[in-house]
Amino acid sequence: MEVSTVCVRTFSAVAVLSAAAAAFVGVRRERAVRARLAREAASSRLMAGCAHRDSEALRMQLEGFRRRMELEVAGREVVAEADRVLDEALAVQIRQIDPEGGSR
Repeated sequence: MEVSTVCVRTFSAVAVLSAAAAAFVGVRRERAVRARLAREAASSRLMAGCAHRDSEALRMQLEGFRRRMELEVAGREVVAEADRVLDEALAVQIRQIDPEGGSR
């Protein structure tokens, strides 16, 4: 073989090996990018699920608080009405008392 044929074959081999190395690096990078995108998508779904769960828990807590407040307000309204009834009954009784003793 001549020297120029050896050089051409050597350069060809180097070119093929370089192309193979570049392809290998490209494939590895693509796989890494796909894996990172898959992790980000899973993380996003997880965060969305957590946000939904948390908002549902908060909604349930607020609903319970609203019900307790309604009961408290209703109880206070009952007490206020009872207070008015007692005040009216007391006023009627006071008007019926004879200042000289006894009732009218």
